[in-house]
Amino acid sequence: MTDNKDIRKVIGDKLRSVRVRLKYSLQHMADKYAIDYAHYYQIEKGNRYVRLDILQKISKHLGVGIDFWFRDDDIQFTRIQTASIMGVINSFDKNKRDFLCDMLTAYSKRRK
Repeated sequence: MTDNKDIRKVIGDKLRSVRVRLKYSLQHMADKYAIDYAHYYQIEKGNRYVRLDILQKISKHLGVGIDFWFRDDDIQFTRIQTASIMGVINSFDKNKRDFLCDMLTAYSKRRK
């Protein structure tokens, strides 16, 4: 974790990033974890601390370790998620797999 960054901001930024990536609304997250909407909003903004039990529930739901929230890296897939993704990819015919590989290759080159 970046040494001079407030832990509330680090966790809030990650919560927002994951929520947006999953296309969840603020209200969905607040309802799912039984948090008042305004309180959850303030957590994402980095203005409030999140309780550890809530962070554990979110971690379990997303399949990440509790340490994820305190690191500078991004979300990593668990083995189960990876196996599930590979199962879907392997069900594709050769043309769809080739297309997917081409798209991923182009995307990864563009990100560099």
